[in-house]
Amino acid sequence: MKYLLAITLLVGLVVMLKIISSETQPLEPLTNKSPNTSSVICANIENKNLKKDNVQYYIEKYGRANQDEEQIRRVYDVFDKISRVADKRQHREPKLLVYNSQNFCLGEPLAAALPDGYIVLSKQAVEILYNNVSTIVGDTRAAFVLGHELAHLANDDHWHLEFYKIVRGNQSLRPLVNSFFEQNGEQKEIQADDRGFIFAAMAGFPVDKLLTNKPNFFDYWQQQTVSSFGKKNPELEIRAEAVRGRLGNLLQDLPYFHFGLRLSHFERCDDGVYFFKEFLKQFPAREVYNNLGVCYLQRARLKLGKNAYFYWLPSVLDVSTQIDDFRFQDSRGVGKALAEEFLREAKKFFELALQQEPSYLPAIVNLAITTLHLGEIYEARVAIEKAIEKAPDDLNIQGLQAIIMYEEGEKSPYVDMWTHSRQLLKNLTLKPKAPLSIFYNLAQLLELRKRADATELWQQLALDAANLPPPIRELVCEKSACPSISSKIPKNSWNLPVELGVSVEYDELASNTLSEWQKMPEKGHRLYEKKINETIYEHPNGSVSVLALDGTVEMVVLKKLEKMTLGELADYCGQPLSVRELVNGRVWTCDYWAALVVGEQVIEVWVVRAR
Repeated sequence: MKYLLAITLLVGLVVMLKIISSETQPLEPLTNKSPNTSSVICANIENKNLKKDNVQYYIEKYGRANQDEEQIRRVYDVFDKISRVADKRQHREPKLLVYNSQNFCLGEPLAAALPDGYIVLSKQAVEILYNNVSTIVGDTRAAFVLGHELAHLANDDHWHLEFYKIVRGNQSLRPLVNSFFEQNGEQKEIQADDRGFIFAAMAGFPVDKLLTNKPNFFDYWQQQTVSSFGKKNPELEIRAEAVRGRLGNLLQDLPYFHFGLRLSHFERCDDGVYFFKEFLKQFPAREVYNNLGVCYLQRARLKLGKNAYFYWLPSVLDVSTQIDDFRFQDSRGVGKALAEEFLREAKKFFELALQQEPSYLPAIVNLAITTLHLGEIYEARVAIEKAIEKAPDDLNIQGLQAIIMYEEGEKSPYVDMWTHSRQLLKNLTLKPKAPLSIFYNLAQLLELRKRADATELWQQLALDAANLPPPIRELVCEKSACPSISSKIPKNSWNLPVELGVSVEYDELASNTLSEWQKMPEKGHRLYEKKINETIYEHPNGSVSVLALDGTVEMVVLKKLEKMTLGELADYCGQPLSVRELVNGRVWTCDYWAALVVGEQVIEVWVVRAR
């Protein structure tokens, strides 16, 4: 039995080498050099007994490629982005070496993952990646190849290499190895393709270009390389088809991300969290982590009640509801404890986003706000200083820094930062287009010392009540009488294909209309001991999306609004519109609808039931 086990382990080790060698060894560049010349080079390398599974082998034989060359520099930049989002299951930081490939030896890899944590890439491979394509396509190709190798590194697909040196001469094992490879080798490569594709997409590269450009990347790579190893890679068309399937899944589940964002805008993060987490299963990217964190931050603020709005801290993508019947919840007891749990969750997601991209400004700002709420002032100060480095002219960030400095002083019996923070905020109010949050926070600091000039600021804010988020508006109107917000009948109303609040099953008009639309199946997962049954309907021409929860129409999204101008939005609202800046655009909001605007173009209108 012991011998059988030993033989099984031996075969497994050799098999793993065969699987990886199929990936890292066979893709050789087409070259005019004679086989005899290459063979001599390989023989010389072998005679020196240099370990090909160690990065030093490539440094000593070929040397490092010059990073001052544009393509080499770009590959290293691409690697930095990819390595931040890639799996690191072996708890080591991956590194890249691009090595020179003059006198290239047949048998050397174009790209390989090594046991010491290095990815090696030949200069000749870089030239193939960027040949006759735009810079962005070349970067995307490089991102995919590097992501593919990082996937092998994460899966420890190289661990057998040292053992192979001992057993590679045993010809009697080769039939068993080849048999096992037929069953498992292709799956290994397809898995690495899949993760490489996702990593490249998560890092922000337009991965669809790998498939839409002609020839597609797999066909192109095959044309530029040949296999010198006994067993070729899986058929490249099969691999391309698998990647097309992954792209299709991403596009199919993309509405979950968008509906998570829309629901969070209308303060419905209990449902929004579910949608973000569903999309996270397909695409664990920084934007998804950031928006999940924002949702938990919103939920914590609801539990904290008025305490959450003593300062106005505009978090990125944290869009406040414009619903008029906003009510603060009790922040005592269970509510306060639950708020801290939500804040801890928010902090975790912002940190995950920053692991992928340390310079991602939305998550930096949101982390500063969250740690401020948690009373972790040192962490808040570190985060806000990093945000100032990234966006030194952002007035909202400067105002947040002033508040954090004041709160840090409150933690010390020897330092009083009130005067300094007040002056910083006062200086910011003199800036052109200073955000209303600056005036609000200055008023709160003045109120703490019972200063008379707080009254003037409260009165000024009260005059702008229509432009304040509901929780802030409520607090301002407690300090100074707010003028009534005029309401009138809108000139226009949104033409919706189905009525909000109706049952898709029992309302005949809704049932007949949506029966002809594309339908995403319900996932029906459990969330917080309640079942969410969501169905997303898409009009055949892509102009409208409908979200039904538990069979009831909850939201209609109008798209393809090229003819609508920004000025026309006011005709659909009976009161002044409010605006909220997002990372890539703005949201103009009325009572029960919101419009996503990029530049001057209305991209989408989100309509929910009026309350």
